[in-house]
Parts: sequence; C-alpha cells; structure tokens
Amino acid sequence: MADKLFLELVSPEKLLVSSEVDNVFAVGLCGAFGLYPDHSPFCTELVPCVLTYAIGQETFKVIVSKGFLAVADNKVNVLVEKAVYVKDIDATKIKAEYDVLSAELAGEIADNDIRREKETALKFCETALNN
Repeated sequence: MADKLFLELVSPEKLLVSSEVDNVFAVGLCGAFGLYPDHSPFCTELVPCVLTYAIGQETFKVIVSKGFLAVADNKVNVLVEKAVYVKDIDATKIKAEYDVLSAELAGEIADNDIRREKETALKFCETALNN
C-alpha cells in the first residue's frame, strides 16, 4: 500500500507541481472529489475550481481553469489551460479581466464556442476573486 501520490500539474506556461503529495482535491464535471494513495484509476474533465493538495501539514491551493485530470498507479496528471497559486493572485488584474469578460458576455456573441470560452474564463476569474 502506497503512502503518497505523485502529482504533476501542468499549464501551457509552466510545470506548477511535480511532487509527492498526500492528497488532491478538485472539481470535475460530475462534482467535487478527493484522491488519496491507492485510488482506483480515474479520469475527468476539470471545471474552473480551486485544486488543493497537501504535503505533510501544509496545504496548497491553485486556481485552475478547465482541463483534465487522470490518476493511475498513484500518479495524478493534471493538464489545465491556466493555473495560478491562490497566494500569487493579482486581484487587480483578475478584476480587470473579469470586467472585460462580463461586458463582452453582456453583448451578443454569435459563435457558441467563443461564448463558452469566455464563460469559462469568467468562471476562472470568479473562482480566483473568491478565494
């Protein structure tokens, strides 16, 4: 029986986490979930959320946008479009992005794919501003 998971959290900008962890919590399309060592294989699409993980007594929080998470053999792979540690959030910048996206979404957007992308970006901003 394993006592750790190995977590890799990657965005297009950088590798945010590559470390042994005690647990991982996130939110997928079907709701919130937690992962511990020896979890059965699992794969889900992530929604914008706060992904948390623990190393010993320390808990880390990362705001993630949509992406994917897979766990197998005590390795958790997380691939997301955007991620930022809660401690590193620039609230002024996020609020400005939120305001722009809100204004754009208040108008008419003919392309449904573009509308969904903007809605997801807005949800990322809301999550960042509320944590």
